[in-house]
Amino acid sequence: MKLFALAGGSRMGNTEILIKEALMGANEKGAEVEMMRIIDLDIKHCKACWPCPVMFKGPNGCIRKDDGPFVLEKLLEADGLLIGAPVYTLTPPGSLMAVRDRVFGPRLDVSVRTELKKMADTQGTGMAAMFANIWDDERLYKKRVGGFISLGGAPKSNWIPLGLPLLHTITFPLQVEIVDQIEVLGTGEPGSVTLKDDVIARARRLGRHLAEAMAKPVSGVKWMGEEPAATCPVCQRNLMVFEKGSAQVECAICGIKGDIKVKDNKIDIVFSEEEQKKSRLTREGKRIHFYEIGDVMRELALDRDKIPARVEK
Repeated sequence: MKLFALAGGSRMGNTEILIKEALMGANEKGAEVEMMRIIDLDIKHCKACWPCPVMFKGPNGCIRKDDGPFVLEKLLEADGLLIGAPVYTLTPPGSLMAVRDRVFGPRLDVSVRTELKKMADTQGTGMAAMFANIWDDERLYKKRVGGFISLGGAPKSNWIPLGLPLLHTITFPLQVEIVDQIEVLGTGEPGSVTLKDDVIARARRLGRHLAEAMAKPVSGVKWMGEEPAATCPVCQRNLMVFEKGSAQVECAICGIKGDIKVKDNKIDIVFSEEEQKKSRLTREGKRIHFYEIGDVMRELALDRDKIPARVEK
């Protein structure tokens, strides 16, 4: 069992301390552990080439010559992924998001790849034929579990609302099953988290949870978080999108819709089993999105020849 950790904070800062505590917990359970600091990496910004050369030539095919292929190889070798990051201005640092855009993202989307291979086998023409020879690696499809650690210096969570949600945007294309996550407050100075014995112990348990989940078959992987249940039963977060006049909300992370219920002046959100299965954190949710994009492309094909002249303006 290999657990790979990406540390998004400073050297021996609060984030790294908690990550190392979690890795020690995982190691106690028999996991082989490794950590990489993002500040030590040379990761250039994605240039959004289309079509993406990585899709066809693999990690080394990118025009950006940096540490991206090295990070991806570590990821492919891993059975578990731990990502920790501080929150600076409501979100994790941009350096971590650069790793997401350069290394992770749609190019690793397992549902897209699975559907493209099916189409190439059955149709063999058009878009399916173009993607028939995409770069592939059997390690992309293996079971992976993951966990998150988000930290903020403020004493209240309203100053780190996008810390954990944005970590989910890194892992969902590769179908990393998140089994635990923690949000830590009041860590205003480097090393100050060591004064929080309960947080240190919780980080170690998170690491143990990851090791235990790595040892289980896919069917045995369950949510192992210890905090009170959140609004969304899939991502275990409370970030909801509400449209004025609607009786529904949408999870900003999962994209699933829930019905608003009010009882005794208290709001509750109910997500049906059907909606939960369509979460973008599931293979089915990403499969649905693949065909949504296909509909967009077919509609564009009717007027694609008009695009160059309009872009010229």
